[in-house]
Amino acid sequence: MDHQDGQRSEPADGGPDEDRLFSEANAWHFRLQSDDVRPAERVAFAEWLARSPAHARAWTGLQTLLHDLKEPARAAYAGSRIASPRRPAAAGARRFAAAMTILLVVGGLGVWRGPTLYQNAVADQVTSTGQRRTLTLPDGSTVDMNGDTALALDYREGERRVRILRGEAWFSVTRDPDHPFVVDGGAGAARVLGTQFSVRRDSDRTTVAVGEGLVEVVAHRNADGHAPWPDSVRLRPGESAEADANGLTGPRAVDPAVAFAWRQGQIVFRQQSLASVIAALNRQWPGRVVLLNDEAAERVVSGVFALDRPDAVIDALERGLGVRATRITPYLTLLR
Repeated sequence: MDHQDGQRSEPADGGPDEDRLFSEANAWHFRLQSDDVRPAERVAFAEWLARSPAHARAWTGLQTLLHDLKEPARAAYAGSRIASPRRPAAAGARRFAAAMTILLVVGGLGVWRGPTLYQNAVADQVTSTGQRRTLTLPDGSTVDMNGDTALALDYREGERRVRILRGEAWFSVTRDPDHPFVVDGGAGAARVLGTQFSVRRDSDRTTVAVGEGLVEVVAHRNADGHAPWPDSVRLRPGESAEADANGLTGPRAVDPAVAFAWRQGQIVFRQQSLASVIAALNRQWPGRVVLLNDEAAERVVSGVFALDRPDAVIDALERGLGVRATRITPYLTLLR
């Protein structure tokens, strides 16, 4: 977070500065509830709170809003009818929207942990966000795991099968014509004899991209027993395919310099929306980057960035797109 000396005046009638402070108060609220909050962060919060009367008002306003939200929620749950509150002013509506954004994006991390904890429990290999690891499998094949990835291995009875529970991995497969190598990504599976390719699983979507050799991608059957059309597709180097609940799409061209850049510690964006860029960054770094400016979500980003220099990426977004970053803690950055 940027620190400034002394007090500064804030507009009395609300506006962007008031909205900014309210967003910062939201972020501090959820960070201070975290189990791993550090003493230095508590000191930084105390400094933030004492910086000006406007900071204190933002914090008090947030606590009041969170308290006031409890009763309507209880009433709605009980099915009781309450009188409609007075329509909030525009500034109040903006603050409410900001609160809901942080509640869903930052506070919601607690909700997301449920599937993650289950996946970690059944996985044989796990990486945390921002961590990358290379494994050697029992058959001599190697796997490069991207950050926030969980894999389950099945080498029983001569099978060579890997389940990717979440995340992304690059496979360099030792050739064995008698034992196909299968990577199950949920919606679809990749089947090879010996080649190099990557598989990414995003919830119910599986993406396969090929670097070398041939890969057969097979869509899993629907609940009614019928496979989506097409049932399978063969990919060559520089091609990718996606499988989801709607079926299998591909092959389509993929740029290896972009798709596999993470293996060299880089991330590449070519004419991608800021919203998709932030989603990609949040898969690579611990903590969260939160975009509070809906108008900036579709701005186009291009560039090559080092994954171990997150500050340089944020600085580049500020210079290139005109957004402004507020670093609440090392684990939370707000973009406006």
